[in-house]
Amino acid sequence: MKQAIQSVALSPRPPLLVRYACGPAKAGPPTLGQLNVAQWLQTEPGAYHATVGGELNVPAGARLDDVAEALAILLARHETLRTSFAETEPATQHVAPAGALIVDVYDIDGPDPIDRGAVADELGRRLRAAPPCSTPPLLMWVAVATRDGEVRAAVVGYSHLIVDDRALEILNREFAVLVGDPAARRLGRRRHQPLDQALLEGSPTVRRRTEAALSLWEDRLTRMSACLYAAPRTAAEGESLSGELSSPAAAAALPRVAARTGMSRSSAVLAAVCAVLARRTGHRELIFPTLSGNRFERHLIDYVGTLAQGTLLAVDIGPVRFDELIRGCWTAVVEASRNGLYHAYHRMALTERVAHQRGVHFDLAPLFNSVVVEDPRVAPGVGSPSPASAPSPATLRWEPRPATPTMLRFDLYQVEPVLRLNLWSGDTARMPRTEMRALLLAVERLLVAAAEEDLDHERVGRIIDLPPLDRGPGWLLIDSCWVELAEVQRLLDAALGPAVARVFPVAGGRTLVAYLAADGPARSPEEAHSRCMAALAGRHTAMAPQHYVVCATAPADPADAGAWTDVIAEGSGRHGCAAGPSGELRGPSHTG
Repeated sequence: MKQAIQSVALSPRPPLLVRYACGPAKAGPPTLGQLNVAQWLQTEPGAYHATVGGELNVPAGARLDDVAEALAILLARHETLRTSFAETEPATQHVAPAGALIVDVYDIDGPDPIDRGAVADELGRRLRAAPPCSTPPLLMWVAVATRDGEVRAAVVGYSHLIVDDRALEILNREFAVLVGDPAARRLGRRRHQPLDQALLEGSPTVRRRTEAALSLWEDRLTRMSACLYAAPRTAAEGESLSGELSSPAAAAALPRVAARTGMSRSSAVLAAVCAVLARRTGHRELIFPTLSGNRFERHLIDYVGTLAQGTLLAVDIGPVRFDELIRGCWTAVVEASRNGLYHAYHRMALTERVAHQRGVHFDLAPLFNSVVVEDPRVAPGVGSPSPASAPSPATLRWEPRPATPTMLRFDLYQVEPVLRLNLWSGDTARMPRTEMRALLLAVERLLVAAAEEDLDHERVGRIIDLPPLDRGPGWLLIDSCWVELAEVQRLLDAALGPAVARVFPVAGGRTLVAYLAADGPARSPEEAHSRCMAALAGRHTAMAPQHYVVCATAPADPADAGAWTDVIAEGSGRHGCAAGPSGELRGPSHTG
């Protein structure tokens, strides 16, 4: 929603009860998409994107009865809106047969004209602060504001357990039709429902797909940089901040690029982001998390539920022209999306096993996420003619965000009539506002230049106009990861203290070796490695040592690798089972 631009006074009214009766109760196993969100919320409680929603499109003249009838049709049409989850073994989803959705209702105080956006912002704030409790409890929440009996604004929120971004777009579209046209208020044909999807996912064909997806995850996790944007610290403390680029010029350029390449506009934006990241980080192969909508079969096109799951995108940034990079990004997205359906708890166990062996911590929040829905029936480049005059200049809007362990995340929100690209960093000590601004503007420059012609690799670099990160002598490139020795030492101090421990870039012919005294909490390489892995999260530029040497005592000068004697044990610490969950199935919790 837009930031509020004026104060809004709302007076609460009696709530609106939207009653529904939809046949017998139903229950069954959760879908893979629901399990994926459950696993995410269990590892990141209170996540920023745990609830999706926003302002509803309410036409002029709509009354409360219109809103109630439209919501009643949606509740009857889509079982996911009546779904709750039991914390049982095995995990189960339950579809309520009947009940009442409670809608918060407010009267708008003050004179006309009414700023609808400001009213919606205030509704959203109140809905988040105290969501109404329907009977039985539902994972959707609605609030409306009225003036003289007319609904002037409405907002909705859904738990990500029941709705993803594509489902949200479908619901918003259907609500707009239903609330504006009484003749459209019919149940319609039966839809594919979450319980149908769960049954389908238990078939041998889909099980083979999920096994193939996990194989791809394993291959890419063994090569992926744990922190793609490993940058030196510029301040002692950082904050969580997002910057959103709004660019009419980039939006005007995209149809021309799409027409020339035959690719989508979002693929062009992704290619520009990849080119900028490769230039700044020095990585030629970019492997990073993104999201797959998993809506490839016909019966899933208008499915309302949560299907999106993370997948790993692999893009090779070679000395190619920009148009070829766009096509490569599109191909990479297709390949990753075909492997975007899997059992989230099995993937979590696999991820922790690979992380334990490599000595890294993976943050699997999407580095690039596009919520843009492009109509496949429209040819690329059609519908947005080249502007007759120069577009308005780009703007950047900054907003504090909740704390996150993610170093950077790009969200593509819109491609017309302006490009809206958001960059969010959870650590401005390593990615300050100046750096975020430089990255966003470099993406814009590249897209605008690409509208005129295909760009060769050298010109792409000149247009980006950003040097590689200057990391200095205290950094090593190990196993595809840029590692800061000072951060590894801080990791050892936190994980193995109060015992003395020191890391050396090279010792005894091995790389990244830790020497430690046995008078601390770890007396074996396995214990030392487990403790380092437990303390690794959030240390973006650290890695657990590749080799551990445990000595009876620490020498007088711990910084002298040759002074460490009386060796008790040494090794990689990777032997035996990796620390982590057993992969057993746990049910998602109620959220609200």
